[in-house]
Amino acid sequence: MWWIEAIGIVSTLFILVSMSINTQSYKGDVWMRIINLIGSSIFVVYGALLPAISTAVLNGCLVFVNSYHLWKLIRDHKKELASEPKTEEQSKTEEVK
Repeated sequence: MWWIEAIGIVSTLFILVSMSINTQSYKGDVWMRIINLIGSSIFVVYGALLPAISTAVLNGCLVFVNSYHLWKLIRDHKKELASEPKTEEQSKTEEVK
């Protein structure tokens, strides 16, 4: 069953790539979480196909952890954007509307 191992290798590559992303910016954090979420999701399938329940359960938990942190990142970023003072140009644009 070479294709099951191929699934494991693909998920490993996703996790590896996600861990190599520079997370010192909002965009980097978001990309790391998304790619890690994809890798963990694929690992759930891989663990279920083997069957390796511990692999499936661990990565299932990581799907929830990454989803939570991704949601929190986006929520906090939106709050930051909403609380930033508007520039003069933005204010004029809103007045025209």
